[in-house]
Amino acid sequence: MLPDDLPADPCVVVLAFRRRQQRDVDAWVAELGPDAAVGEVPVLGRKWRRAAGWIEGGMATGTPQPARSRVWCAYADVSGVLAAMGQRGTRDVAVAVTTRTGAVRLVARGAPGPAAAGAVRAALRT
Repeated sequence: MLPDDLPADPCVVVLAFRRRQQRDVDAWVAELGPDAAVGEVPVLGRKWRRAAGWIEGGMATGTPQPARSRVWCAYADVSGVLAAMGQRGTRDVAVAVTTRTGAVRLVARGAPGPAAAGAVRAALRT
């Protein structure tokens, strides 16, 4: 699901499952700062793949640079993604610190509270 060319190794990938979760995604980006390598991944069901051009075109017009360069859509089995993240539902964003080899160092959920943000920063350093 993730591109082979993540912007850094390791990288933070914020998976959003609902449109209203953009505020949590933006909060993570702001919390981690401009130097952090963060990918934003809206996770959409496979059924939306046929409308990818329309969906991504709309996102591109509504997403300013430099944010646009860190966003890629995943048309996937949402249940499978949730299971891989150890998450029961789509209520919260999933924040993964991952490497280019696919190893996941840490998964956090929801908005960036002090403990979660600290754990993500620590996982990025190791």
